[in-house]
Amino acid sequence: MVSFILLSTCLGASCLFLAVLYGVLPRGLRDWQRTLPRERWLGSALGSICLVWAAYHACVMLEGDLSRFHFLVKLMVPVGGILCFFFLDFLFARALGGFFVLCANQLVHDAFVHDLSARAVYSLVCLAIGVIGLFLLGAPWRFRDSIDLAARQPRWSRCFAGLFLLFALILIFQPYL
Repeated sequence: MVSFILLSTCLGASCLFLAVLYGVLPRGLRDWQRTLPRERWLGSALGSICLVWAAYHACVMLEGDLSRFHFLVKLMVPVGGILCFFFLDFLFARALGGFFVLCANQLVHDAFVHDLSARAVYSLVCLAIGVIGLFLLGAPWRFRDSIDLAARQPRWSRCFAGLFLLFALILIFQPYL
């Protein structure tokens, strides 16, 4: 139960960060907000966590005769992290998308394991975050475009900020119910 609450709080905190990011945009687009989707060091740190997490799940799936490939999967984590740092564009947006997908998958499973009250609402929030993560993985430049759109039109800024704030509140407080 502790890992479920911790993971839900981490995902809620990242949604809260996005709510603040979109909420302060009408006051002016700053340089760090414009370059955030392409941030290499932050994206590399978050992406490394996602790669280790994905490698763990890959090793769980490789059983029996396929367990001989565990070494290759574990070797590909640092190699993939280094290659992503140098050759992948929009690294933070992609890493955030991967984090959203991995967390959404785990949290939906944990919500049913721990018999969370109102888990349909929680599962819908996780599904929405997973879909947002898939969009961030497949089209990471849309993250930058959404930041520009929210900076130009305060209505979109309020919409994005409110949506991520709602997600953050549900993810942070519902596991305690």
